[in-house]
Amino acid sequence: MKNTYIISLLLFVFAFFALGRDCFSQKNIDPSSVNVSALTDAQVKKIVDQMEKNGMSLEQAISMARMRGASQSQIDQMVQKIKDYKRKKQFGEDEEMPVDSLSVDQFGDEFSEKKEFLPEEKNKKIFGFHFFNSEKLNFTPNINVPVSDSYSLGIDDQLLISIYGASQKTYSLNVEKDGCIHIPDLGPVSVYGIPFEKVKENIKQRLIAIYNGMQGENPNTFASVNIGRLKGIKVNVIGDVNVPGTYTVPATSSVFNVLYLAGGPNKNGTFRNIQVIRNDKIVSVVDVYEYLIDGKTQSNIQLRNQDIILINPYLNRIAIEGEFKRSGLFEAKNNETVEDLIRYAGGFKEKAYTNRLDLYRNNSRTKSFLSVSKKDYTKQLVANGDSLVAGEIVDRFENRVVISGAVYRPGNYELKEGMKLSDLIKDAEGIRDDAFMERGVLTRKKDDLSLESISFSLKKVMLGQEDYTLKREDQVQISSIFDIKEARTVEVLGEVQFPGTYAWAENLKIADLIFKAGGFKESAEVANVEVSRVLDYNEISKLSKNLLHTYQAGVDRNLKVKANDENFMLMPFDKVYIRRSPGYREQQTVTIQGEVKFAGAYGITRKNEKLSDIVKRSGGLTPEAYLKGASLRRRIKLSEAEYQAKLALVSQDSTMSVDDIKRDFYQVVGIDLVAAMENPGCNEDLQVMGDDQIVVPSKLETVTVSGAVLNPVSLTYTKNMSLKQYIRMSGGFSNVAKRGNTYVVYANGTSQATRGGLFGRRYPKIEPGCQVVVPKKPQIDRAAMASTWMAIASTFASLITAIAIATR
Repeated sequence: MKNTYIISLLLFVFAFFALGRDCFSQKNIDPSSVNVSALTDAQVKKIVDQMEKNGMSLEQAISMARMRGASQSQIDQMVQKIKDYKRKKQFGEDEEMPVDSLSVDQFGDEFSEKKEFLPEEKNKKIFGFHFFNSEKLNFTPNINVPVSDSYSLGIDDQLLISIYGASQKTYSLNVEKDGCIHIPDLGPVSVYGIPFEKVKENIKQRLIAIYNGMQGENPNTFASVNIGRLKGIKVNVIGDVNVPGTYTVPATSSVFNVLYLAGGPNKNGTFRNIQVIRNDKIVSVVDVYEYLIDGKTQSNIQLRNQDIILINPYLNRIAIEGEFKRSGLFEAKNNETVEDLIRYAGGFKEKAYTNRLDLYRNNSRTKSFLSVSKKDYTKQLVANGDSLVAGEIVDRFENRVVISGAVYRPGNYELKEGMKLSDLIKDAEGIRDDAFMERGVLTRKKDDLSLESISFSLKKVMLGQEDYTLKREDQVQISSIFDIKEARTVEVLGEVQFPGTYAWAENLKIADLIFKAGGFKESAEVANVEVSRVLDYNEISKLSKNLLHTYQAGVDRNLKVKANDENFMLMPFDKVYIRRSPGYREQQTVTIQGEVKFAGAYGITRKNEKLSDIVKRSGGLTPEAYLKGASLRRRIKLSEAEYQAKLALVSQDSTMSVDDIKRDFYQVVGIDLVAAMENPGCNEDLQVMGDDQIVVPSKLETVTVSGAVLNPVSLTYTKNMSLKQYIRMSGGFSNVAKRGNTYVVYANGTSQATRGGLFGRRYPKIEPGCQVVVPKKPQIDRAAMASTWMAIASTFASLITAIAIATR
């Protein structure tokens, strides 16, 4: 529902006093006796309806109310009553009027909101577009701010004058069409178009005529002048604007406020020549760049009712690209230069080449290119359609020299006039102790940019016997004595804590190297340490079958230092081998589970320990043990070579994947524990290995039938029942069963296949815990087979034809 202005509220109040007899059906009612605070909502509604029905003007209501003796206090109370009635009518009995609605009521208009539109890509590239269309920058007119002293009063604005002190009086006065307010008993005071600060002074001076207490050095009466209600104004935005139209805004609004609501200039609009037209005259020319670049707001004037904002076409549009802080489309006034555009673009980036800019210009028929040097930035005018491009500086130093290697401060240094090699070394805080003194290398670029190498004796340079004058981009390399020699190391392998490569040092003994490697392992054989040594310079200069020298030495296991310590010294690149003692074996265990008296893990005590030995050590079998079903799981660890060989097979077999290949896994080994226990040491009594797992199950009572049968199922074992009988109890063979390949997997992991003979198939014997497996026939692609036979037939026919022709 549209909000009613405060002016209208006052109108209703005055109408109430003027038309009270119609509202309450009373004659000769005395307004001064009316208790306004006691009026009900129904009575207030009658007053509002009556005022709307009679359509009385503000002047008539004021005159009639004062003629009948209405007090200002009654008027104020009635204003609040009607406002409360309007709130309840619009928002409901228990709701409060939103702040925005109160603000609109205060200003007396429903104000325009920002218009939404879909910008073109070109709009977004124009410098200034985001100023009027940014989510982070809001120029919506603010109606909840105090009016500034510079505000110029307009028609229908309301002034509230409060007299307090020795005298008390309140005035609520509107600016009439003659530009004045009319103070009772005082007359008109001109206020239209006058700043509010000046208006306050003029009103106070005029009030002295009727309030003598306001003058003198010690006044006892005072006046406060405030703006109570501002009339909204209508502003027309025309020209090259994104959303042209008429906008209703608070009277305090500026040009930027309205341009924000209209979305600013469009792709053809100017940001530099926006005109504000008032009464057919241009009162301000707005240059948005003045605000964006310099923060100036002088042209952003306060608008008045029926002002026109005219956005003309842009003047000169220039594209700015490259290493500028801002890039995009910029607008230039006539007679502006490259220097001005650089300022609008925020200057150059840190890597910009600032000594020259590229200027591309559109002529009447062709394009031209201008190379603008730095000295001409202030002289070169820009034109519509120009493109200004700033390039990057090249990676080229005018005064750099580089030193690297065995100096205390390697790096880049400034090339000073007359700088020599010795000066550069001094700037780098001198050479290190490990510097190689016999030679250094200076690399220099020649005039044709090819490289030149200049060698020097670092020793002579440091003694002042020779020196070199440096040039731009010279690179000096001073090596360490360790840089020009192969790293001298020794290596220890085998039974030490940390085998590996270690730095060689003079007088390094075998025991010293073993000490660095963390000492011997318990498995180490210390009496026979082997050292292999490369051939020396003299030996490798001749062809020979010898490759290495080997030496044998003994070392104290505790690495004690003795007076007669070993005299054998290690040389660079020696390899020291620490062998494992022949009798040392790591502890290995085998696990036995199931129907034995003491199941668990057992250490392997000798190399030839058997299955029967482990069973005996576990206390023997329980009465429930089923020996025929005993099985052995053995851990398999593939070597690197074995693992890689299996991976190679995967690439040749499409049915396998890399995930199927494991380096560490368990494999079932078929055993005959019955024979092993009856005849210990026989062939069936296998030798156990580390990590073996022996399982002795309890008596099994089922037989499982799986695969190509009609009803795969587990059945109760019945002595002397044949395999075919178990299959019949599973529904029989299915249509895809490959009967001749039926096989049985026994509880101990072994299996037995069906065999054929003259008198039919011989099926394996069934035992408790067996699994009968019936494989399926492979699927045959009959269409492919038919095509193959047709191809064979065609080939054969062609062959017969060829033979027949040949024999004619």
